[in-house]
Amino acid sequence: MKKRAIIYIRVSTDEQAEKGYSIRYQLERLQKFCELQQIEIVAVFNEDYSAKTFDRPEFTKLLEQVRKKQIQADIILFTKWDRFSRNAGDAYMMINRLAKIGIEPQAMEQPLDLSIPENKIMLAVYLAAPEVENDRRALNVVVGMRRAKKEGRWMATAPKGYKNSRDEFNKKVITPSADAPLVKWIFEELATGVHNSVQVLQMARQKGFDCSKNNFWKLIRNPVYCGKIAVPLYKDDEATLVKGLHEPIITEELFYQVQDVLDGRKRNVPTKNTKKDELPLRGFLICRKCNSLLTGSASKGNGGRYFYYHCKKGCNERIKAQQANDLFVKGLETLSFRKTAIDLYYIAVKDAFHGNEKDKTQQLVQIKKEIETNRERIQKAQTMMLDGQLEASDYRDIKSRYQPEIDLLSRKINEVNSFDPNYSKFIEQGFGLLRDLAGSFASADLQTKQQIIGSIFPEKLIFENNGYRTKKLLNSFARILTNSGLSNENKKGVEYIFSTQPLWVTPRGFEPPTNRTGICHSIQLNYGAKDCKFNRIY
Repeated sequence: MKKRAIIYIRVSTDEQAEKGYSIRYQLERLQKFCELQQIEIVAVFNEDYSAKTFDRPEFTKLLEQVRKKQIQADIILFTKWDRFSRNAGDAYMMINRLAKIGIEPQAMEQPLDLSIPENKIMLAVYLAAPEVENDRRALNVVVGMRRAKKEGRWMATAPKGYKNSRDEFNKKVITPSADAPLVKWIFEELATGVHNSVQVLQMARQKGFDCSKNNFWKLIRNPVYCGKIAVPLYKDDEATLVKGLHEPIITEELFYQVQDVLDGRKRNVPTKNTKKDELPLRGFLICRKCNSLLTGSASKGNGGRYFYYHCKKGCNERIKAQQANDLFVKGLETLSFRKTAIDLYYIAVKDAFHGNEKDKTQQLVQIKKEIETNRERIQKAQTMMLDGQLEASDYRDIKSRYQPEIDLLSRKINEVNSFDPNYSKFIEQGFGLLRDLAGSFASADLQTKQQIIGSIFPEKLIFENNGYRTKKLLNSFARILTNSGLSNENKKGVEYIFSTQPLWVTPRGFEPPTNRTGICHSIQLNYGAKDCKFNRIY
């Protein structure tokens, strides 16, 4: 009685390319073998799949049809044992499973009579060889990819904001794509701490940025955008960051600012921007009746849309936005500054920045010295380990202690270098704003307007009697005003009056304003760790 055989043919894409395996070649060899051995072919299954496991579509179909007796066969025939499996453990389990249903797997070029116990030794060799080959190939891939990453190469599909390309040596490299400006905007927006990651993603999508939440979170945590390649932990080789060969989209400083925001090390500051140019005072006005914050909105009328500031709690407080805005600008026009005070203020600010510029060089020298000291400690520990004077575990502990300090100090260098040497230009712009406060405010955009308001009035404003009152002015601002005596003492305490008709009320304890001498004028400025204090008699 003729034997009945199921022909099983397996290839994989890389095997066809590298070794020339093909379905047609195997089929021809197996058909000729069956013809010579007078074996009846009852079915043929072609597979284009890896043999690491038996979870393969065609082999699963083969087992199912055999189990349901849709196919009657005595053997499963293939060319070599690596066509059957590349995992010795799985192969033995499958051989036993097939034996229970009366089917014997057999390789045409490596025939074995499995009823002879000694032949199982050869079977182990045939099965182990492809498994070893697989493991070696996988190890070579891991080592090769790790070596490429240490050289600064990105070894995967280009992340969002980049595209896969090749350099002048025809090696793979990533270059910024059309999405790069949007990626930069995302990091800049997150660094402000105003919006959380979900809100920034929604805004980015409105700008045409297509990205899922999961991929977005990976994006904002990926150092590749600041020009770094992450080399993961592998055996005794620790995880590290290396400088990439690609062009960064953002600065390293900006990347770590975003990480600080995401990790909660930088406080999220709620925005005061209303996104309505007609409502620059929203967020700064409070209700004179219930002291609640006034909001703003638009109403439709015969002439179009009209904007109002109104109370959130339903009070009848309702102010025409245009009127309130115009009166605020006119109020700014009434403010004038002591020339001597503003000149002194100008000198103090320039001195403070000049001092910071000198400190910058000293700080950089000190930081670099600390980095070099920590690197020497790690290098010394490594030498002791190689000489057998130190255990490998102790070396790893030492490195894990000093490497984070080196990374932190490197970030500090970026922060110190971020000091803009062109500070004189910004000082001139700032004092130009002071000399024409009303004009600068009227021509500014919404964000700048709200920055000006917040810089002058640390407390909220109350609008009444065509003017504004508040409990406090910024001290440094009040001291350079010629009419800083716009204060009124009443049952609620001292209030500052800010309107188109200034009330020249003298604060308690002072005589009416005159051209006096001998009054001490003091300006205190804070710039990080540096304090400047000027006292001048005039």
